[in-house]
Amino acid sequence: MIIPSASPGGIRELGLEAGGQLPRRVLRAAAMAVLALVAGVGLLALAGWFIASSAVAGLAAASTFSFLYPSATVQALAVARTLSRYGERISTHEVTLDLVGRLRTTLFGRALALPRNRASELRSSDLLGRITADTDAVENLLLRTAFPLILAFAALVGGAAFLAVFSVPVALAVAIGVSVTSCVLITFGHRQSRRPAQALVAARTRARVSLIEAIDGLPELRSFGAQPLAKAEVARNLVDLAASRRRLSALAARGQSVGGVLADLTLFAVVAVAAGLVLGPRLSPPIFVMACLIAIVIFEPVSALPGAVSALARGRAAAVRLSELFPASPLSVPPTTKRSLPVSLGSVSIELEERSVGGIIVPGDGVLLSGPSGSGKSTLLRAIAGERVEDIRVQLGGSPTDSFDPSELTTLITLVAQDAQVFDTTIRENLLLASPAAAEDELWAALSAAALDDAVAQFPQGLDTPVGPSGSALSGGQRRRLTVAQGLLRRPEVLLLDEPTEGLDLTTAIRLLTGVREFLPATILFVALHDRQRLYLPWKPKTTIELYRSVSGARAALPPRSQP
Repeated sequence: MIIPSASPGGIRELGLEAGGQLPRRVLRAAAMAVLALVAGVGLLALAGWFIASSAVAGLAAASTFSFLYPSATVQALAVARTLSRYGERISTHEVTLDLVGRLRTTLFGRALALPRNRASELRSSDLLGRITADTDAVENLLLRTAFPLILAFAALVGGAAFLAVFSVPVALAVAIGVSVTSCVLITFGHRQSRRPAQALVAARTRARVSLIEAIDGLPELRSFGAQPLAKAEVARNLVDLAASRRRLSALAARGQSVGGVLADLTLFAVVAVAAGLVLGPRLSPPIFVMACLIAIVIFEPVSALPGAVSALARGRAAAVRLSELFPASPLSVPPTTKRSLPVSLGSVSIELEERSVGGIIVPGDGVLLSGPSGSGKSTLLRAIAGERVEDIRVQLGGSPTDSFDPSELTTLITLVAQDAQVFDTTIRENLLLASPAAAEDELWAALSAAALDDAVAQFPQGLDTPVGPSGSALSGGQRRRLTVAQGLLRRPEVLLLDEPTEGLDLTTAIRLLTGVREFLPATILFVALHDRQRLYLPWKPKTTIELYRSVSGARAALPPRSQP
């Protein structure tokens, strides 16, 4: 599946590989939709012909006119229409949900691989909204745009071809009427719905962001008495969203009205031709009725074209937002200059403000980053993780970090940030996100190394205990230790811990730092601690980097102090 691109090389890069059974399933869904249309048209046409023929034949022809075969065919078409319509709904929705699931998986993977500086620029609610709500708009392209266009084309070709068997002029009248109506509706919808569709996507995004942030920050809003302000903002955005939807609905209604007028004109033309008033002889009454009914029923899929064009406009507007989220060239370094990651990083060296402050750090070494709040410890850790930071140069195995692809860099470097995310699921599932193949004893070993196993063992459900939204069922220290356990399960070559002991008592902090070193004896550890927490470190780091902020606000570093 390819998302409609607003610019070449943009969102097209998010195309999904349609492997396996997916193309055949899409074709099967389209075939079921066409079959349901054919069965419906055939049912109405045959029923009209049958009734008209019976009326013309009368009682006198009861002995010669066969009622059995037409009535049986009508019943068969009725059953076929019901079954095909059911199969159409099942198959089209199934393939649509499958495609949107694949798309969301791809987008989440791309979001996880975003450079940290790019991810930090996005509000979490906005990022989530783009991946979910905008993906829903893209999903409509198949169900609300592609299939209606396929059905309209099938109705045009099939209806005209069938009527041509009985009367070429009638077939031409129907073909011209359907073609003109389709072109008018598509052109009208394309011109009129583009801006309202963009406004709808933007209004839905604002409403979603304001609602999520209001729910997320409800405790703070209550404490400051700001609930009325947040409520007013959410209500205003919802009103804008409803207004945008009404504008699009009004456009769709006007389009259907125009389509209805053109359909009536087409039916008038069919009646005139079939009655022999123009372009040919008069048709027999049964064929006359059948032609009129076909001319009526094939406009049913055509009437859905305004909605299809509106869905296409919404999908394109959503694709633009996704293109902005995942640009074609998210990094300033050309992709051709990117290096492949070595099997092992070998060593890490740091250069801060044109001075080497860490020397060469090899596997198994530990580095302590010390300093007060705001001294740059977190910034230095993000630079080591691959984020481009001014005045800080980090080399991995002798090569600068910005020469590697950030998405590949995450396979060997793990940063456990202060605000690491805990998902609203169980402790087990949160841990398995870091290592899906980990056995239960490995999960418990990671929890033990993070000094969290005793607490989890006391929970009634153990590893299957839900942690609540953003880990609200856990204390702050427990959430922090859970994210440390996740970092351990990744078994990286470089583990970066940002304030892992914040909020912990001395005994628990020492146990955590000891467990981390024992769990990953060959890993390069960077641990950022406040000055007052340096005593917690139970093992001697090879290097200590002390950071501070000068009066001018520029970051500086004391010379590294090597430990014996």
